[in-house]
Amino acid sequence: MARVLTITANTLIDHLAEATIVAGKVNRTARFTAVAGGKALNMARVLARHGHHVIAAGFAGAENGEQLARLAAADGLEPAFTTTAARTRLGFLAVQADGGTTSLMENGFEVTPDEVGALVQRVRALLADDSGSDGRPALVLIGGSVPHPSCVGLYRTILADCAAAGVPCWVDAYGPAMDEALAGAHPPALAKPNREEYAGADALGNAGHGGRKWLACGELHLTDGSGTVRVRHPDGRFRVTPPKVQELNAIGSGDCYVAALAAARLSGAPLIEQLRYAAAAGAANAARADVARIGPAEIRALLDRVEVVTAGDDA
Repeated sequence: MARVLTITANTLIDHLAEATIVAGKVNRTARFTAVAGGKALNMARVLARHGHHVIAAGFAGAENGEQLARLAAADGLEPAFTTTAARTRLGFLAVQADGGTTSLMENGFEVTPDEVGALVQRVRALLADDSGSDGRPALVLIGGSVPHPSCVGLYRTILADCAAAGVPCWVDAYGPAMDEALAGAHPPALAKPNREEYAGADALGNAGHGGRKWLACGELHLTDGSGTVRVRHPDGRFRVTPPKVQELNAIGSGDCYVAALAAARLSGAPLIEQLRYAAAAGAANAARADVARIGPAEIRALLDRVEVVTAGDDA
């Protein structure tokens, strides 16, 4: 199995409950389950369930960072967080028994330039570390937004460091930090925007032309909720139709798609099988109340219901 480094800048301690929220009322639940949240941490959980050695880097606040690290470790991850003076953001997620979710979370938290520099140095050390039995990371996954304007150039810097180390880096992010990453000398090897992120305004506010910037990526997976995924790969273009499932909670399904794609690629599976596996993972996640806690068995159960077809240049 491979060593994988995940980077979650805007980490989150989420609190999950299965409950129906009624506006204007006092809503009660049996309990909340604390979860180490953020896009790349979701990816990390799925990869760990595939047996990979996953190192979880990112920011963790001094006030509640130890809790974040404990939650990550309980998920089978190796915590490698950089401490910030400001606490990690909090979130609450209610999942209804008949499907549908209500989520409330803080936007981010303050990060100083020195703290950004410390995370960059930590990532560089991890990229250069050959001490483990599985060597340096075979893949780096960056996921999610950044917590503070001081981090706008973070992904661009990490991409350059990955290029220097010869390690591929995939990025599933949005906003100004993603714009910087796409405009850099070493854009992501793979990106997975959703339709809104793909067509949205760029960092300068130029609406309607956002799609052009994604041409910098060597590989692009354009998702559309439970709809068809359009893939641009060096070996061709494809349309991937996920299986239909009864959705309970679709949050994190895109993260599961990326993680399962990475797991299949690291295993050496053919490209079409990678795409099938990724789409099945997204659907498997949506059929559960919890977030990114699927493993190979849940994914394999849906594989036969995924459709992959080649597509033309308009895909």
